[in-house]
Amino acid sequence: MLIAGLLSVMPWRVDAATDVDDVVMGAARSWLADWARQEQLKSPRIDVMVLPQRRPVPSCGQALKVTAVDTTQPSRLHFSASCPDGSAQTYIVRASVRALVWSARQPIAAGVTIEQGDLKLAEQDMALRPDATAEAGRIVGRNSQRPLRAGQAVQVRFLKAGEGVRRAQAVRIVSSQHGFRVAAAGTAMQKAEAGKVVRVRNDASGRTFLARVVGPGEVEPVLGGMRAE
Repeated sequence: MLIAGLLSVMPWRVDAATDVDDVVMGAARSWLADWARQEQLKSPRIDVMVLPQRRPVPSCGQALKVTAVDTTQPSRLHFSASCPDGSAQTYIVRASVRALVWSARQPIAAGVTIEQGDLKLAEQDMALRPDATAEAGRIVGRNSQRPLRAGQAVQVRFLKAGEGVRRAQAVRIVSSQHGFRVAAAGTAMQKAEAGKVVRVRNDASGRTFLARVVGPGEVEPVLGGMRAE
């Protein structure tokens, strides 16, 4: 999600036009750094560039106020620089925020439930795709409404909830152990959509435990979720 008003007003003293550009770039970097922290991006690489101005820059020997006025597109930010006498100028800042986000490991067809193994972390420009994410939990168990190419960032806005399980539905319990994938028959004890945690009973042992819905009629035990009943 984007942050409206992450940066409100920052007072600075400037004496030359180049200094105004530096102040605006500093304000843009601060806004983008706060946005990256909210998105939980690790070690983002932020680059900014102020586009040339045709109008005279604000010139005041007092504190210059720099305000974020339009941050709906992180790749193209708008800031206002104003003086106490009311003179102001709008600056456009082009930005790049490169960070590791979850991307398709191999091509994924539209409508297919995405599993953890379908994903890999790859460096992408988050300023161009602000709804990409570093949180796998926002992706796993959901379907992409668009096909994904190998290496393409998964965008949250194109995801929808995958098919879940119904109460009393027969399910397939899958688990990976020592490099092998094993499966068992079970029954869902409650309704849940894909990606959510649900109580499941193992039909053979009668034990109930917590499992995550990973696909249509398929669940995977949650670590530490095994418990007798």
